[in-house]
Amino acid sequence: MTIMTRLALVAAALALGAPAGVLAQAYPTRPVEFIIPFAPGGPTDTAIRVIQPQLSANLGVPVVLVNKAGGGGALGMDAVAKAKPDGYTLAATVRSTLTILPATQPDVSYKITDFAAIGAYAVDSQIVMVKSGAPWKTLEELVEHAKKNPGKLTYGSAGQGTNSFFTMELLKLAYGVDIAHVPFGGSGPVKNAILAGHVQVGAAALSPLLAVIRSGDVTALVTSASKRVPAIASVPTMTEKGQPDASLSTWAELWAPAKTPKPALDRLAQALDKTMKDPAIVSAIEKAGLQVEHHDPAATLKLVERENDVVRAVARKLGLGK
Repeated sequence: MTIMTRLALVAAALALGAPAGVLAQAYPTRPVEFIIPFAPGGPTDTAIRVIQPQLSANLGVPVVLVNKAGGGGALGMDAVAKAKPDGYTLAATVRSTLTILPATQPDVSYKITDFAAIGAYAVDSQIVMVKSGAPWKTLEELVEHAKKNPGKLTYGSAGQGTNSFFTMELLKLAYGVDIAHVPFGGSGPVKNAILAGHVQVGAAALSPLLAVIRSGDVTALVTSASKRVPAIASVPTMTEKGQPDASLSTWAELWAPAKTPKPALDRLAQALDKTMKDPAIVSAIEKAGLQVEHHDPAATLKLVERENDVVRAVARKLGLGK
């Protein structure tokens, strides 16, 4: 259905005094804006830009992307939470803005219930890594060494409160080990610190590290993925290790303001579902170092609530978010 046809339907419905529900079924009749709560170039920005053309085609209207960075994602998410709930201002975000940020930053102005799920569509796994040539070739060897030498190892993350930070803290809790945290400003600095020997262990998103893993400079010991990542198929997952609660990946998801009409939410969810079944989209996502893992609105909300419980439990133990 073309935009002009949709507009004609709306005009006819208005002339006939149709109820709001009928009008909502014609959605969308104009461009849809997705706010990306991060700067260009990161996994969140990459993921939505890969699916943007096909999502636009499936909705029948232009999909406009707007980067609104600040506060670790809080600024953009706050804008969506306060936007008119008409289906035209939405969030293209990652799950951590709904779980980690509210759990660790008391001044975050929104909560999960301020949003309605459209769906999850891609995931960038976290990895735990060491420099190639390190004495630990497996996670078990690293854990054994850490238990024998409490507090003597250090790990680098993208910073306190990030997915990589929580990945390592969950691993430490799961195995009862003491590894000191050294925060950095992102995955790139963590990689550099590992290569230079400034820290012995690192946690980071996989996609920016693929090149050094493939080159053999860095060894990935484990991933947070729910299943093995094809790009590094030999690397086991935390779930395989019997520690599913220690898996915290970076999920790309779409959300709307909480009171968005259900017909609009359904239309958005259907368009996302169709988009993620396109072989060209799957190939493009994987080429970007991500994995396609699509979940409908109900499943997405359930997964977010589960992660929220895990994150808040860890945050309490670490004394964060007070």
